[in-house]
Amino acid sequence: TGGLLGRSAALLLGTLALTTRTVETHPRISTTLVWNKDIAPILQRKCFTCHTPFNIAFSLASYADARPWAAAIREEALERHMPIWAAAPGYGRFANDPSLTQNELDLIVAWADGGAPSGQTLDEDQLPFGPVAVEAMWDAGAPSATATLAAHQVDAGASPVVHRTQITAPFTAPTRVHGLAFRPGNRRVVRYATVRDARTNRWLFTWTPWSTAVHFPESSALVLPARAALVVEVGYIGAESAVTDESQVGFYTGAAGGTGVVNADSFAAPAVTVAPGAAQARTRGEWNWPETSALQALWIDPAEGVTSVQVSAYLPDGSVRPLLWLREPSARWPSPYVYDDPVPLPRGARLRVTAYVASDGTTPRTVAPEVHLLRVPTTASTF
Repeated sequence: TGGLLGRSAALLLGTLALTTRTVETHPRISTTLVWNKDIAPILQRKCFTCHTPFNIAFSLASYADARPWAAAIREEALERHMPIWAAAPGYGRFANDPSLTQNELDLIVAWADGGAPSGQTLDEDQLPFGPVAVEAMWDAGAPSATATLAAHQVDAGASPVVHRTQITAPFTAPTRVHGLAFRPGNRRVVRYATVRDARTNRWLFTWTPWSTAVHFPESSALVLPARAALVVEVGYIGAESAVTDESQVGFYTGAAGGTGVVNADSFAAPAVTVAPGAAQARTRGEWNWPETSALQALWIDPAEGVTSVQVSAYLPDGSVRPLLWLREPSARWPSPYVYDDPVPLPRGARLRVTAYVASDGTTPRTVAPEVHLLRVPTTASTF
């Protein structure tokens, strides 16, 4: 009898344990925000440039793709690591800014904290949100003419590397070019691409997944000589399998009139060396603005160890106009910064760059940060 009573008591306790334990098979949903209505449109605008199938980063194109990454998306967004954009707010307004607005950030955080619900059927969870391009394309529309880079193989799993090659502009006479674009042959391996004038080494254009073309203001153009030699620098990284890339540079000539000329200029801060173990060092350089004109775009030549770059215009009347502040710019994702509206500056202004460089802790690091810019015409009446 005692044995029977003991077994009955044990069975009862086990039953109570089973009936009082809560087993959750999914996170508790505590938000009315859902993927298909509130979150996917944000990711489509700000993240799909990199995060789609056959692209440089893992896909977030469907709910099934994105849901496992909900917590990581939240953290990366809160830390402002994604989307990649080093420019601090308040130092210029840029047409190619992919960063999240405060409202977009708030929605993503609330959705992830609330259980990251879908808002659609299980079948729909597997489908991409909207059309997703899976092949190389001209994001800014087909150009007037193209030049193709020599085929380059990127090995499977290859570390980030920069490959330089030279192309010839497809023009037999001097030509006014109203815009430039780049089309990666395979978006799984191309991180960025930069186009320079081979004669002067001056910067003309940088492609990133979120900044795919530059178009100059109406009546302005970059004048390329016949058969101009251009140096193209492409930043690659390996994919799961070996890839052969044949990228292209596009030229927009169009029918735009006018005689305005786009000028490409550059200047640098003096080289600074940071010793191993040193916290950081500062370098500063200036350049005299040569004529009344407007600043359309800036690009900071990527360099490992640069932790901060500030560019400001010191005007003849004694005032200072902040133009750009980069906080922890990425040498692997060197974005251009194209202004919403070109910034007019008078002759006599001085552009100043201030950069901070940190040591890697093991070897001396010497850096001379370079600033590249595009100037477009304006008139003195602007001032």
